[in-house]
Amino acid sequence: MFLASSKRWLFFILLFSFGIRFIGLNQIDGPVFDEVFYPKYGLMYLKGEDFYYAHPPLANYLYAFAIWVYSLLPWTGIESLQNIELSSLQPISYRWINALLGSLLCLVIYGISFQLTKNKFYALIATSLVVLDGSLIVDSRIALANTFLVFFGFSGLYFFLRFYIQNGSIHNLVFSGLLMGMAVSIKWSGLGFVLLALMIVILLKNDLQTKTNHLNLKNAVLYTLIIIITYVAIFLPDIFLNSNYGFFEKHQQMLGFHQTMVTTDEHPYCSKWYTWPFMIRPIGYFFESISINQESMVNSFRDIHLFPNPFIYWFSSLSIILMMIQLAINPLIKSIRNQKELMLKKFICLGYLANFLPWVFVERCLFLYHYQTASIFSFLALAWYLSQLLNSNKPQYRSIFVLSAIIILMSFLYWLPIQMGFLIPDYEFYRRMWFNSWI
Repeated sequence: MFLASSKRWLFFILLFSFGIRFIGLNQIDGPVFDEVFYPKYGLMYLKGEDFYYAHPPLANYLYAFAIWVYSLLPWTGIESLQNIELSSLQPISYRWINALLGSLLCLVIYGISFQLTKNKFYALIATSLVVLDGSLIVDSRIALANTFLVFFGFSGLYFFLRFYIQNGSIHNLVFSGLLMGMAVSIKWSGLGFVLLALMIVILLKNDLQTKTNHLNLKNAVLYTLIIIITYVAIFLPDIFLNSNYGFFEKHQQMLGFHQTMVTTDEHPYCSKWYTWPFMIRPIGYFFESISINQESMVNSFRDIHLFPNPFIYWFSSLSIILMMIQLAINPLIKSIRNQKELMLKKFICLGYLANFLPWVFVERCLFLYHYQTASIFSFLALAWYLSQLLNSNKPQYRSIFVLSAIIILMSFLYWLPIQMGFLIPDYEFYRRMWFNSWI
């Protein structure tokens, strides 16, 4: 009975995810924030033009693919991409691929959550948090590379867990290596997923219930080679098309850019890594003031903020802190006796630290979207505690779950206009800016 019910709930969540990410993709008619770079580079690949880019090239390939697919549709009226400019393209031509992968991310998170616990309640709650988070919604509707990084990284992690926890089938290891290599080929911060895989092998080996010791030296070497070969292979088309520099010269340039150039030209929405869990400095992607009636003193604003769901962020930050404290004191008081629960909490905390702590050592200008990967692990922590409240025999605990769910849903609806770019009166905009740092 519940199996069928859980499938229906997952289908509903997936349908909602597609709706909230695809509706109104053309609402802002033109490039927003760093859309002036990513889709432009994809279009330049299609036109055979040289350019410089400060990250690995996979995101640019994906935007080239998205624009090319869109150009094949008969109603677009695009006869050739050689003479067309980015400003002449409908934004949906390069945004649809973000919306697609951002929508499918919920299935990946469901798969990871269920693999770790075999608990459908927990998996559905974790999936819902990912679907309702404003930061992930916004970057699923705007042509930026962050959604690709999160999707490929967690997909690689999903297949790695299938290999490690289940039957050790080698094709899961191959798929994981390919996807991990693709994540690193979006941005180097994708190495956080690789670091987590290494931590799993070293620190969680005795916690996972595996029938055979299939993570041997041979498979470890194979996995590493797949990641490296994938990364290098993805660079080959770029080296051919942007032939002024070779593989190593490109990497020297990218490293130099991230070490120096960004630091000297700080962005107004830069934020320190330790502010991210508390959502102190969201990012304004787009802002437009429209005067509806000259006689009225009220203007209307159209705004797109990279604006997480505040209560998901605050609740999840408290959850990951609590989970780490539990793990730290567990050797003394043995409060976690269930081996599966212990393994889950170790996995979540290691995943969070592997994707959060490396930013401590980065001196360049950083943004809140760099926290997206780590934030999903904190969502998994929040989902765990919410599922415990839901499954409790005590009515007051279940009441806390209901109250928390209502707060999260109301928060989602309240801040949705500045995530979707709806036209709202200026006073409604300022009502939603609870802190000056949010503007």
